[in-house]
Amino acid sequence: METTAIFVVQFVWFLVAWSTLAVVLVAPRLAAVPGETALTVALAPQMFRALGIGLLVPALAPELPRSFAIPTAIGDVTTAVLAWAALLALHRRSPHGRRLAWACTLVGAVDLAIALPHAARIEAARYLAAQWYVPTLAVPLMIVSHVLTLRVLLGSRRP
Repeated sequence: METTAIFVVQFVWFLVAWSTLAVVLVAPRLAAVPGETALTVALAPQMFRALGIGLLVPALAPELPRSFAIPTAIGDVTTAVLAWAALLALHRRSPHGRRLAWACTLVGAVDLAIALPHAARIEAARYLAAQWYVPTLAVPLMIVSHVLTLRVLLGSRRP
């Protein structure tokens, strides 16, 4: 099986796995807790987007085109910082918490909407070494986290 096909199979599998966990375990519990708590839980995985900066480390992603690595790393780190700020603000019951959660979700979703097709065009999987786990395991979690966060922000927390 070729590298890109293995990558796609793993990505889809983890997207299905994270989605199943979200529907079966997380969403029902979010429906039972206050909005800020639900938002904090749904948003928390976004803090780990800082892993994306690893795309700039040559040993982790040898020969990955900088035209992909730099904007993706910037989008990931920006999303992670916004998630961290939102979680702190929500924890402190700051009126900025929800605005920061919106900013994190919008920036992160746009980053993924740009990065995923770009990665497919340049066949980014061919360049990944130790960084392979981030797009196959973590990116599907980030997609599910954005969906859960949007559901909470829009007021629908049913599974």
